[in-house]
Amino acid sequence: MKWLKLILEGRKTWEIRSTCTNFRGRIALGNTKTKNYEGYATIIDCREYSVKGLKRFGDKHQANEFIQGYAGKRETLFAWVLSDVSVEPKPKPYSYSTGSWGFATKLISNDF
Repeated sequence: MKWLKLILEGRKTWEIRSTCTNFRGRIALGNTKTKNYEGYATIIDCREYSVKGLKRFGDKHQANEFIQGYAGKRETLFAWVLSDVSVEPKPKPYSYSTGSWGFATKLISNDF
């Protein structure tokens, strides 16, 4: 998927969401078409921005053309700041419901 590929390539370092997350730590990144985890990232921060303000940071989220539609009537959105992205050399299957925008996130347990 487009968004997952951009994250794994290091070109998308912010994931835009409608809610904030207090979680800081490692997550798995899944491809909804293949139903495989294809990489990992660390959420290091969550920042609130006006929809208009987010457009100034298109180089970080790569989603300017989708921001307004995604926001709907919301005045603000949240940037989940990602770092330490790594690609899974042998993608692993998952079987839970997916997130929005064509990729899913799941917290990684210590045994993952």
